[in-house]
Amino acid sequence: DIKERRVVFPVKKDGLIVDAVGRSVGFRLPKWKRYGNNTLPYHYGSGTVGVVVEDCVSAARVGGKAYVGVAILGTSLSEEHKDFLSRFSTIIIALDPDAMPKIFAFAKELRGYVNNIKVLRLTDDLKYYNKKDITNLYNLTPKE
Repeated sequence: DIKERRVVFPVKKDGLIVDAVGRSVGFRLPKWKRYGNNTLPYHYGSGTVGVVVEDCVSAARVGGKAYVGVAILGTSLSEEHKDFLSRFSTIIIALDPDAMPKIFAFAKELRGYVNNIKVLRLTDDLKYYNKKDITNLYNLTPKE
């Protein structure tokens, strides 16, 4: 979004763009902006394990063939987040290192929605793809 100086992340459902989330490149507020009214969380990847992260950049960084990165973009899980996450048999919660209380609250909330919930203690924000954090993520992943 050149006009507002934002990097835009499309929110897709069944391969179609249904909404978008924009991140301010500078100091413009709000830092994150939702462009539409769809409640589906931003997610990226086609894997079988959901990885709950704080923002779209982290979701895009971790998402791929093995994982679906799901961005929370806030301080709590919405019903839409819980419904979306319920499609996975395993969820790994990988929030920033300063968010440990929130991580355990999310794990408790998701117990009624997902069978297998794991917590990844990060040393750095997941978007920086720290080798130790990625190895620990891989080690938490169920082997088929």
